[in-house]
Amino acid sequence: MAALLDDEDRRVQVIAVYGLALHDDERCVQGARRLGPPQPAYPDEEHYLGAAWSYARRRDGR
Repeated sequence: MAALLDDEDRRVQVIAVYGLALHDDERCVQGARRLGPPQPAYPDEEHYLGAAWSYARRRDGR
């Protein structure tokens, strides 16, 4: 999954972030930061990228 963070297709990168978050992999947070905010062209990005921020909150105990 982490290798897909470098894919040219943003959609692939977003799904990679989501997959890493589901496996509690720290790299999901870095990937989400690199992608920035969800893009209007992809309405479900908020859900997928949000998984990275949910992981970060769990990790940080918040």
